[in-house]
Amino acid sequence: MHGVLQLEDPDLRGVLAGLDRTDLVVFAGPSLVGSPLAELGGHLILPPVRDGDLTALTELPEPPATVLMIDGYFGAGQAVNLTEIQATLRQGIRLYGCSSMGALRAVEARPWGMIGLGAIFLDYLTGARTSDENVVLMHDDEYRALTVPMVNVDALCALLASCGVDPDRCRAYRRRVGGLYFGDRSFSALRALAKEFLNAGEEESELALALHYLAPERHAAWDAKRRDAETSFCDIVLGRAPLTVPSGLVPVPENVGALLAEE
Repeated sequence: MHGVLQLEDPDLRGVLAGLDRTDLVVFAGPSLVGSPLAELGGHLILPPVRDGDLTALTELPEPPATVLMIDGYFGAGQAVNLTEIQATLRQGIRLYGCSSMGALRAVEARPWGMIGLGAIFLDYLTGARTSDENVVLMHDDEYRALTVPMVNVDALCALLASCGVDPDRCRAYRRRVGGLYFGDRSFSALRALAKEFLNAGEEESELALALHYLAPERHAAWDAKRRDAETSFCDIVLGRAPLTVPSGLVPVPENVGALLAEE
């Protein structure tokens, strides 16, 4: 999880430079903050998607051929709706989703042709995750994350376990963090709870390891949303993403309508 190999692909910079917003538009915010793609592909990136944004794209004189939905606003009157997605797909625009709002909507709109990418999308598609609370977060005006979504907490716990932290303590830590309201799941709260649940009795302690990875400069090592966003963006740009909904994926789960919490 320490980076995406495709970011080092020698063709990536040149291909990105040759694209404009008639080729590809990306709706992204927190998931690409700090990523090299935010600079390399910045000319293709719009803010997180809101209700009405896809319609605005379809009404342009030259609509984009492809749209990647990564981040989006949640809440009544803000979240991009399925009717808008259907209309975009009917116009012939290829629509991908991953990481956050994009992953949720890609599951819901898969029957109409929206293409989901990444591990988070697959978790929702298979029913391993069933709530938007797994990906929702709070951010500042520059889209820097102020809280930690559960997909990233899970990635942090998996990383700590792979480094030798006791699995039982990892699970207890994860349960306690998961019990917080999403708006209270700040980085400082994760550090405070690490001090409560992880062993600090040795020089190379579990706590020291957790605090190492909870330092701001190391957040990317366990940012599952950024990993999916980078991989999906690169796959599309380099022509590696599927062009249609893969037929081999499992069907949409029956509870798909509950992915986005009622407001």
